[in-house]
Amino acid sequence: MSHGHPPPTDLPVHALERLAEMRQHSLFTSDLTVNEFVLLREAGFEPVGMVMGTSIYQVATQIPSLSSGEPGRELTQTTQALYHARELAMNRMEEEADELDADGIIGVRLTINLALDPKRQEFQQYRAWAKWSKRLGFRRPMNTGGFGFNAQIPSAGYWSGWRQVGDQQWRQYGARMGWAALPIPPWSQPQGRASYSFGNNTAEFIAIGTAVKHRARPGSFKNKAGKPFQSDLSGQDFWMLIRCGYKPLGFVMGNCVYYVPPALLRVNPTDSRELPEYTHALYDARELAIERLQDEAEDLGATGIVGVTVAEREHAWRTDPWNVGNAALQNGEVIELFVIGTAVGPGEAGDLPDPQLVLSANPPVVKKVEGAE
Repeated sequence: MSHGHPPPTDLPVHALERLAEMRQHSLFTSDLTVNEFVLLREAGFEPVGMVMGTSIYQVATQIPSLSSGEPGRELTQTTQALYHARELAMNRMEEEADELDADGIIGVRLTINLALDPKRQEFQQYRAWAKWSKRLGFRRPMNTGGFGFNAQIPSAGYWSGWRQVGDQQWRQYGARMGWAALPIPPWSQPQGRASYSFGNNTAEFIAIGTAVKHRARPGSFKNKAGKPFQSDLSGQDFWMLIRCGYKPLGFVMGNCVYYVPPALLRVNPTDSRELPEYTHALYDARELAIERLQDEAEDLGATGIVGVTVAEREHAWRTDPWNVGNAALQNGEVIELFVIGTAVGPGEAGDLPDPQLVLSANPPVVKKVEGAE
């Protein structure tokens, strides 16, 4: 490599070719706005390219066996697996930035594409067929020979047979409309948001950001390990941080996956009261996640963390297609608390510019994190 770094071992060939071409032609790509680009240059930095990392990870979760009266517990192995998946994606993003000889990465976005739950997909397709069938006046078979439906306990025969009824109705509808060839039924078409069908318990973790380099002192902003810093700061926040005499040291995160047993969720719906055990479980999960966030920042020698965001996701085991809405009441609930932020430390002495009144003609920029509180 032209900059003397050892070649990375975890990047695909096409990524290396793209990065090499960007270095050769001095072309950068970025997701910076025009305002961010101008402020980045005023802070003494130049964008050198958009970088990314990804990891497709299978997370196998088991329902824990709790002792009587135990309010819940952390699923340590699941916590470690989800953390490792994000870490792999971020490490690959860092390798790309290192290939560009960047000092750091700003505007980091860490997202998750969850696998499509096949049982939920099945249930959604059934609902789409039932709505279509009712709207067009088709009568639903009520016999017990494989197509009957009981709202409380659906039979296995019903679930394996509704598609046959739907296909028959779709052929009848096509003949009524005079179609020479039948298109895909509406219930088999994608419903709602696009999703990846990687497989059960599988997700894709993606990290994307813009690599930057200091014009006058390249290399001076790298972390103590000699690697580019990572930060989710916007261009405006990054400029303000530098002007205040601080510098970003790294992107820090912490997480905790906590299991809440179904007994804590089964309450009298007519009562209005606190659920103390459930409250304590969420409280404990948040504390563990934030504690791990702080540990990462201390390892970087940071004096603080800015832009902390807390995201919460709920998961439930779905063992049957008809309980996609209340599976947590049967098997319990898995809650992941995920916190991220940018660790900062003292940089060159600077003065905060005097605030000025600005009337912006642009719509406000809202920082969005999936599942954020």
